[in-house]
Amino acid sequence: MRGNSVLATTTAVITIAAVALIGIHRDAVPQASVSSAFDHLTTAFALEGAHQFAGCESCHVDGQFAGTPLQCGGCHSQGSRVRATFKHPHHGFTTDYCDACHLPSAWVPVARVDHAETLGTCNGCHDGGRAGGKPPDHIPAGEQCDDCHRTSLWSPVVRVDHFQVLGVCSSCHNGTIARGQHAGHVPTGALECDACHGTTVWRP
Repeated sequence: MRGNSVLATTTAVITIAAVALIGIHRDAVPQASVSSAFDHLTTAFALEGAHQFAGCESCHVDGQFAGTPLQCGGCHSQGSRVRATFKHPHHGFTTDYCDACHLPSAWVPVARVDHAETLGTCNGCHDGGRAGGKPPDHIPAGEQCDDCHRTSLWSPVVRVDHFQVLGVCSSCHNGTIARGQHAGHVPTGALECDACHGTTVWRP
């Protein structure tokens, strides 16, 4: 009889503990740090991704809670009193809104690139090092990629800003890179396309 009582008591304790753990786990993710059960959703900053694994003191330096930055750059920048990683020297030229490109779980892989948050010219990043640059067979052109390309994909080319193209018309309009003279075209000798045509349409 006593054995049954002990078994029943043990089962009840285990059940209560399991329910409590389930409740704590449900409330702790993602709004609480793994090191604290404090409900972070009561603040203006929900803990997501890698932020869940940061110790409270990593952000709340010297126990100071008021004034803790809410924007990425407030912590992830050199000179911040918050001990957080910041952009390395080879990072592209961007604003300090990390989440425009990165996920909260890890810096890499980069999830996307919001070009609205980039600074400077295209070749500041698209130099073949920080990001893909012009391939060897690219037509001679300036360094502003968005004069011809979209920011979502390289191809198809949406337009050609002829003011950014270097060289003469026939450098591209040779029948291989771009459409050239058709078989029935009048002989033009050494004249280039723009001696007769505009850069937007062939005719009139």
